[in-house]
Amino acid sequence: MQRVDEFILQDVGGEAILVPIGQKVVDLNGLIALNATGLFLWEQLAQPREVGELADLLCGEFEVEPAVARNDVLAFTQRLREIGAVIE
Repeated sequence: MQRVDEFILQDVGGEAILVPIGQKVVDLNGLIALNATGLFLWEQLAQPREVGELADLLCGEFEVEPAVARNDVLAFTQRLREIGAVIE
């Protein structure tokens, strides 16, 4: 999967925020705040990535067990799918 161009990342008071643009403004009413792991994963999705690859990258960046990383990646990417922020 890979992120789409209809969301831009903004720094608002030191917080990473995904802001919808274009048609996504109509589709999604609101902004998405990202924590450190969400921001890291969003940045990794600039190029196509698989869930397992994202989990491995997360383990390399943060002190997290592989099973926890995989579950976190699955939850995060599911939310991104729901709002149309990634494509397969």
